[in-house]
Amino acid sequence: MLNPGQKHRSFIIRSRWLFPVTRRPLENAWLRVERGVVTGFGVWPPRTAKSINVIDKGNAIIAPGFVNAHTHLEFSSCQKPFDTKGGLHEWIYEVVSWKRKQSRPSTAAHEKITAAIASGTHESAACGVVALGEIATSDIAYNEISGRLRLRIFHEVLGLDRSTIKSLPSRVVSSFRDSQKISRGGVAVGLSPHAPYSTQWHIGQAAVAAAQNNRATCQRSRSTTCVTPLAMHLAESRFEEEFLHNQTGPFRTLFNDLGIWPEHAPKLATTADWVSLLAKSGRGLIIHGTHLVDNQQAMARLKRHRHTLALVVCPRTTQALSGNLPPLTEFKKSGVRVCLGTDGRGSNPDLSIRAEAACLIDAGLVTPQEALLMITSNGAWALGFEHRTGSIATGRPADFVILKPSMPPKTSDRAAAAIFDATTEVVSTFRGGRPLAGNFA
Repeated sequence: MLNPGQKHRSFIIRSRWLFPVTRRPLENAWLRVERGVVTGFGVWPPRTAKSINVIDKGNAIIAPGFVNAHTHLEFSSCQKPFDTKGGLHEWIYEVVSWKRKQSRPSTAAHEKITAAIASGTHESAACGVVALGEIATSDIAYNEISGRLRLRIFHEVLGLDRSTIKSLPSRVVSSFRDSQKISRGGVAVGLSPHAPYSTQWHIGQAAVAAAQNNRATCQRSRSTTCVTPLAMHLAESRFEEEFLHNQTGPFRTLFNDLGIWPEHAPKLATTADWVSLLAKSGRGLIIHGTHLVDNQQAMARLKRHRHTLALVVCPRTTQALSGNLPPLTEFKKSGVRVCLGTDGRGSNPDLSIRAEAACLIDAGLVTPQEALLMITSNGAWALGFEHRTGSIATGRPADFVILKPSMPPKTSDRAAAAIFDATTEVVSTFRGGRPLAGNFA
């Protein structure tokens, strides 16, 4: 059993298959790690293995540690997802009602949310995840409960009440401050204008300005990770466009029922305008995008800004809420990077990023090789971690996962498929050469 505090300073792992992602898979492979960094890999045997511990994992598969690009860990205490049969707007009503009960000001409520988030990080690591994009809606000390995952914390900003860019809602100002606070604590941050139906245009503009200002400050300090990504739920419902243009339909009813529809009409923007605004941040994440292909203008802008945008799809959540899987064929044609998220236990039964990928593979929408890119290098880029994780390469941090298939794969194609097979076990997860979860003997 792994001890989370244990340090494997130098070792070589031998395995049946190794998937660096940046190059072709290797059979009968070895991987050398020294002081948390990959110092070599190739086909067995290495030139030298003297005075270094060699661990033979037999028919195992080694892959880069997985990246869950979008989740809501605060729901990790949920025993089952909220009812999704009524679609997104009815699901939101259940979520908000639940959160109102959970968020009553008290030490116990705060501790409960903290425990749920901690539980979610441990579950994620056990699923092979080393990096995670988390949407934060409360002031939680993520640096104390990260479980040593690589976290990008997107503080949520939203609001329909009357305000201006010079006089932002207090909750938005508080979110900006919380973001700065955890950034000073050493945790990577981002911002999340929640959705076009809940966020006024000027709040999004303020978030982009904050991201650009942070990047400028970072560049002056000559840091190598000058990015503050923006993440936004976009085109989730077929009723979204009606609300944005006419402020009518199920979303208007939802806000009336929740008692949050303002006296003065909120200043909303189109889906296409939000796509362009997210691109201005330098790294924008479009979450879900279920109905994006129905909007030609939005898709045209997505293609235009494909070098600064990523699409994060959560297949099982999308299927539960809309009855359909994400339109992967059209997304791939746009040239934009596509990555995967689990959304959270409010809409999903677990936090398995492999299960999300398997959902797309089983539907014939992606190949196992494409799915592996989505949950490694594409996800790492989306979170601004492309120089730290997402691939196995000499000189980079040793972030990897060891998997044990039920049957030894004889070809690289079968090995890639085995990564996503439900019978394949996640044996152990490593970040920077140190174990996060599992067994390593």
